[in-house]
Amino acid sequence: MDRMIRTLWKQWDSDSPKEKKIVIGVIAGSYLSYRAGKLLHHYYKKYENNQKIRRKQEECRESKEKLEEFLMEKKISREAVQRIVSLPFNDLQTELQSGKITAVEVLHAYQIKALEVDKLTNCITEVIWEAEEIALSRDLNANKKGPLHGIPISLKESYMIPGYDCTAGLAFYLDKPAEQENVLVQVLKQAGAVPFVRTNIPQGMMTYECSNPIHGITGNPHDPNRIPGGSSGGEAALIAGGGSILGFGSDIGGSLRIPAHMCGCCSLKPTVGRLSDKGQNDFGTGQTLVNATPGPMAAEVDTLVSCMKCLLVPKMFHLDPAVSPVLFRNEIYEEKRKLNIGFYVDDGSLKSNPACQRAVLEVKAMLESQGHTLIPFEPVDISKMTELFIKATFADGGKSFVDILSTDQVDPTISNTIMAFKMPKWLYKMVVMVGRLLTKDHMMTVFGNSFLGVKSITEYWDLALEIEEYKTEFLKKWRDNKLDAMICPGFAYTAIPHGTVQYLTSGVTYTILYNLLNYPAGTLKVTNVKQQDIDNFKDYPSNTYTEKLVKENCKDSVGLPVGVQFVGLPYQEELVLRLMKDVETSLKMGKP
Repeated sequence: MDRMIRTLWKQWDSDSPKEKKIVIGVIAGSYLSYRAGKLLHHYYKKYENNQKIRRKQEECRESKEKLEEFLMEKKISREAVQRIVSLPFNDLQTELQSGKITAVEVLHAYQIKALEVDKLTNCITEVIWEAEEIALSRDLNANKKGPLHGIPISLKESYMIPGYDCTAGLAFYLDKPAEQENVLVQVLKQAGAVPFVRTNIPQGMMTYECSNPIHGITGNPHDPNRIPGGSSGGEAALIAGGGSILGFGSDIGGSLRIPAHMCGCCSLKPTVGRLSDKGQNDFGTGQTLVNATPGPMAAEVDTLVSCMKCLLVPKMFHLDPAVSPVLFRNEIYEEKRKLNIGFYVDDGSLKSNPACQRAVLEVKAMLESQGHTLIPFEPVDISKMTELFIKATFADGGKSFVDILSTDQVDPTISNTIMAFKMPKWLYKMVVMVGRLLTKDHMMTVFGNSFLGVKSITEYWDLALEIEEYKTEFLKKWRDNKLDAMICPGFAYTAIPHGTVQYLTSGVTYTILYNLLNYPAGTLKVTNVKQQDIDNFKDYPSNTYTEKLVKENCKDSVGLPVGVQFVGLPYQEELVLRLMKDVETSLKMGKP
């Protein structure tokens, strides 16, 4: 169009007939009006989205203040709150079932505690006002108690609840309240649970820094100046801070496991298709080569187990026929046979830091003391795996991100990524090449080139075949080693300061591997960073810019939690939970 206009302008000379001048003038004027109108519309949409964000922020702030005032009027003693929120899940469940405490009492205690944790971390996006009515109904119908009777649950903001915006941190979804209710929420409510708060996420949910322009930045409960992980960062911060006993997030690249590792709780990423994903925010669901899956988060493994038992029921299979109708298999969870378990502390990409290595080796020792056989394992070609994962999840070269953010505020935590997506490809490739030379990190090239996505449908099909070939090769190596399960670092490093995630992306290889493979994986907090781990950084490599950043950002991390991943083959969630429970029991008993 621009070329056509330039050509028409050249024809505008004194020899042109009057009629020709009029036609050219009309066309040029129409085009300029169109461009001006489009520009005005663009800026109006930006203004409109900014206004929507302000209104939402005010609405959420007032909602929290209103709840706080409501609870203060109840004059609930500090001792009563502390007693309830200190109860382990099984004890809380027992007291609710027996009627020793009521659903309303438990709800109020957790609301008070959640608001306290929120003031420290900014983990809650908004309160669910229907919680009071639901809890009251549980108490009024005490003769019909489900297994989760009166248990308050928190939900990642991406879970749809009728009447509430489900934004994923994007202004595009503001003022579009959900009409349907998330399938898992329906099943949980039937089991007696009480949804009471929604928690924060990153903008677009494709990074592990938990921040967005609508709800702000979430801090880690152990150190608010550090990240809680993401994208289910608000959930992990709330649970680790004691403000929720059971929460729900989702995972496409580590979004359940990274926050559990960094905040010090536990989580389970199920096999895709084991739990229903109906009723989630739909951003990014167009690609189907690597799918997100919902999953639970909690302070204890028993909570995860009870939750999975309540979800894997005919009700869920009826609401979502696409889910495999496999009930929770107690025979696998309670099995006592000795297992062959693979382990590694370095996946061949970025070496995990000393604390993460020690955590794996301590779990290895625990499992060996229980009679299991631990076998060293080297993951298959992590560079290739990373390329396949990123090409699949960003197959469009980031176009969907750029489009949906065109009139939105771009959060600083993803600004570099969005800028890269907008670059001309020739310039982007040059930046990647220069970055590779400056950082001396070969993964810079792998990550960088993979973000270009695919060029055609044929290339997308080829990518699908390559992913299947990788899965086949990995499974063959797993079978050749006669493995039943795997343990590995929860991440390459512990929680890092805000603002550093854009420069430290390589650590995600420890989690995205099991999304590409679609293997169930759980994370359990097993230790805390010790001074000896900081001292052991003297033996940690400093060859690349990334390795130097890991050292720099972990130097003041003493006391931060450290998790370990437990992995099984597809649909072996019960086996993963069994191993997590065995290790958790050893930790509680003080066994080395």
